[in-house]
Amino acid sequence: MGFLQNASDDQIALMGCALALFLSGGLMYLSYVLGQNRQTTETQADTIRLHAPRTSAPTSDRKVA
Repeated sequence: MGFLQNASDDQIALMGCALALFLSGGLMYLSYVLGQNRQTTETQADTIRLHAPRTSAPTSDRKVA
């Protein structure tokens, strides 16, 4: 902590800003990871997938305008 004693006010402010950016980035990353984890577990639990059999599209003589 000796570098804080010799640092000017501007340097301390820059270190504080860098620390704030680092911490906010870490919180955003943590929020993203937890959100993705929660979303996948909710999707797996709440989703019912219906698969319709694939058939060929009916042919028609209708013309599209």
